[in-house]
Amino acid sequence: MALRLAARGIAVALVATIAFAASAQDNLISNGDFEADTTDPWGVYGDATLTLDTAEKHGGSASGKVEVASVGANFWDAGLQYNVDVTFTGGMLYTWSAFVKSTGAKQINWKPELAADPWTAYGEEMKTMTGEWTEYYLEFTPDVDADPASLTMHIQADDEDFWVDDARWYAGAYTPPVITAVDAEGKVATTWGSLKSR
Repeated sequence: MALRLAARGIAVALVATIAFAASAQDNLISNGDFEADTTDPWGVYGDATLTLDTAEKHGGSASGKVEVASVGANFWDAGLQYNVDVTFTGGMLYTWSAFVKSTGAKQINWKPELAADPWTAYGEEMKTMTGEWTEYYLEFTPDVDADPASLTMHIQADDEDFWVDDARWYAGAYTPPVITAVDAEGKVATTWGSLKSR
């Protein structure tokens, strides 16, 4: 009984702040959660802009908002890219995931690629984003080493705006993120699983 009361006390003390951390794999993306008060090292090209948005976010205090001004002649005419210090090792399985929300049904082509002509794809998939925060992921295995490489989202199939948050890229098959509750001062953190087991 005392343990149950203690667990309830801990649960009450926790604020409804949820942090989405990488799972057991090391996340190779820097600032994938946009908590660094900047959009760097993310970038866009084509008829699109990228800004930090503190009003709309999946977790933490901010997300990256991408505004797409027009429909392109080709869906790859504009894109969101993460391509700083990105290299792929041939034969290695990778997973790239992110939580995305759009203003409407939005087509985004996820393409891990060589970041130079001829822009070789190492697995790509057109995915439909929605108005709800959803984690999308792509598993891919390059057949050769790629350096420089890029995690690219081709975004000009339509002109719907979208937000991205809690992005991950790691070696290995997809695993769901670990959901952690944090107190108001950020001093206490516990997983929901460990809290429930107390």
